[in-house]
Amino acid sequence: MNRILDPWEAHVPHPRLPRTLAGRLRKAGFRIEAQHVIPLFNPDYEPDSYSNRIVDLIAAFVVQRAGSAADEAEAWARELRNSGARGEYFFSLNRYLFLASRPAA
Repeated sequence: MNRILDPWEAHVPHPRLPRTLAGRLRKAGFRIEAQHVIPLFNPDYEPDSYSNRIVDLIAAFVVQRAGSAADEAEAWARELRNSGARGEYFFSLNRYLFLASRPAA
């Protein structure tokens, strides 16, 4: 799992930005109005779910852009789908929403 997901982090310029974003915004003169988490949760394998749709995208990315082996990426995707067939599938991803404003000067 880590050999696929670690290189996947390269698809964004700052994969841990939410952890520091509020402080960065404040330092830039913004006032934080609200912070929310928007979870994407797929506790079961469903063909039309977000997690199922992103599996092939991740596998292709790590092979083409990160140099992972194609057979390893394919095995990773297959194992995820097989875990769904066994009733052992789990996917959770948090999205973060920050609402900030710049006070009038």
